[in-house]
Amino acid sequence: MKAKDVDSYLLRASLAGAFSGSPDNLLDALVRRLTDLQAFNLDEVYDVIRSQGRSLELTQDRLWSMGYGSDTIHLLFNLWYRDFNYTPSYENNLPEVDHIFPQSMLRKIKTVNPATGRKAMKYLEADRNQLANCMLLSKEENGAGGKGDTPPDVWFQDKSAEYLEKHLIPPDPTLWKPDRFETS
Repeated sequence: MKAKDVDSYLLRASLAGAFSGSPDNLLDALVRRLTDLQAFNLDEVYDVIRSQGRSLELTQDRLWSMGYGSDTIHLLFNLWYRDFNYTPSYENNLPEVDHIFPQSMLRKIKTVNPATGRKAMKYLEADRNQLANCMLLSKEENGAGGKGDTPPDVWFQDKSAEYLEKHLIPPDPTLWKPDRFETS
């Protein structure tokens, strides 16, 4: 078994959430199978995981569920932000997941509920916390005097093309406006 194969397995199983929830039965089944084989066989591991009703599929829905507050967003961002320091010497300097369009701004946007005629919040928590509205910032960038609740049209206006590319932000400033949240 090559180290590359093991790395691939660990990454896939982690991103797919194969060991989320209560993995005790899965772990027991894996240990039994690998003990029987007396080897680490990746195909056998995948078979055991699937036989336990766990998924190894990285679907579009699974990726989009990796938003703000998810248990896998830091794993995904660790892959995405390759040059980011994920292990600063001082723990309070850990990177922070931040909303591109601040939650405080999105909560203020209302829409009329056609059934009741009353105004309601347009963007619910799942909309605000989706992966597409998340970026990784250093503690310094997001801390006191940093981005905070700054709207994207203000925050990105003086940022370099490299900065925008690092965060997968489209370079078109018209897409940074609150009314473009759904299309950005």
